Amino acid sequence: MQGKKTRAIFGFSIERWIDSKIGKLNSQEIFEQILKLCIFLAASATVGNIILNLGNALIMATLFITLFFSLLYFFSHYKGYYPTSVKIFVASQFLILNVLWLTNGGSYGPTLLIFQAFIPMFIFFTELKRKLLIVFLLFVNVHVLFALEYFFPQLIRAYPNPGVRLFDTLVITFLFFIVEIPLLYFIQKQFIAQSLQAINSEKVKSAFLANMSHEIRTPMNAIIGFSELLGEPELDEDTKKQYVNIIKDNGNVLLQIINNIMDASKLESGLIEVNNSNTAIKPMLERLYNSHLPQIPSDKQVELICQVPRQLENITFFTDALLLHQILSNLITNAIKFTDKGYVKFGMEASATTHPEWLRFYVIDSGKGISQKSQAAIFQRFNQGHFNIKDKEGGVGLGLSISNELAQKINGTIELESDGKTGSAFYVILFSHKSNGKESGKNMGTSAKLLHKGNSCVRNAVYADIN
Repeated sequence: MQGKKTRAIFGFSIERWIDSKIGKLNSQEIFEQILKLCIFLAASATVGNIILNLGNALIMATLFITLFFSLLYFFSHYKGYYPTSVKIFVASQFLILNVLWLTNGGSYGPTLLIFQAFIPMFIFFTELKRKLLIVFLLFVNVHVLFALEYFFPQLIRAYPNPGVRLFDTLVITFLFFIVEIPLLYFIQKQFIAQSLQAINSEKVKSAFLANMSHEIRTPMNAIIGFSELLGEPELDEDTKKQYVNIIKDNGNVLLQIINNIMDASKLESGLIEVNNSNTAIKPMLERLYNSHLPQIPSDKQVELICQVPRQLENITFFTDALLLHQILSNLITNAIKFTDKGYVKFGMEASATTHPEWLRFYVIDSGKGISQKSQAAIFQRFNQGHFNIKDKEGGVGLGLSISNELAQKINGTIELESDGKTGSAFYVILFSHKSNGKESGKNMGTSAKLLHKGNSCVRNAVYADIN
């Protein structure tokens, strides 16, 4: 019942617009939305002044205000001068409100309501230490205007008759009522959303720090412990190889954790740069195969398979080769981590053999699968579907979130398919940019098979071309 009343008062479209924006706008976007409202109100006031024939002075004043807000929006949105635009906006309100007071009936007009309507904007867009100062200055300003009106009434331009004053006041009251109340509602929900996000972020980061400490300490203990055991003189060669494999496996785990933490830090600070170029795809997949083959833990029976259609052997694509390599590397590493026995295969598809509009890379494993509940949050930072250390498979939950953010930077997306029981499939879809020239990849052998034996387990890895 309350929801129906709200929609009846403010309009369903306004409430839906507000709810759709919560949590999706930053301060600059909110400022620009408010500037749009100001432009609409000033333009409406100009039209109303012309209809009521309130005089050229007031018409020109509201017209100038409309143009002024439009100019601020242009500089903020198109020129990137957001901080400067905010300062000009806050400072200009004093001048605008004083002009409106003098030209629009003083205390008998709607300017006091406009003063009150703009206070939330001042509070929202100013630093905490300046909020009280600005509100105090507004308070003083209003009282000075009252004093001027009382002692110098000739300074105030009066309405031609009470009927016009009443009509003007009612129109302005209605306009600011349907704008200010949704605005306050918007700000309230925005702060609530930010507060909840901050609380959740603190919980996630606390869990991340606890997990990171656990994850780093575990491989470090293994590396140090088995390095000391290698110094024992009575060890046979097979035992030494076993210890070396354990040290190597834990070293790879530690290196992956450190790389993920560094990449997350770069993304957070905006230091990741995109450098697109014509990239030969097949050699990249071959490097991924060769680099991940030795990283398969010696206690796992996992077959690593890379598939490239013959017709796509020489294909190139205009993208950032380094970031694409990193995305696929994270996905392959993650697939190996969650697969104890079976296979991990990766490869590619394309819309055409030359100048394709899109490429689709896939990484498919026969591991444990990902539940529907976990899929909803799997691409969030510090997340592996839960925060319980005991249930984690290793790592700090950064690989998939990093891959997802990097894919967006290179004009791509990542999709996930899994029934939650057996296996999962990740797809990286890249869409074409405008390319300059072509570059052919190097030919590779049609088939290669590597066999590794260690610790009484067999680890197979296959590189295969598809006919």
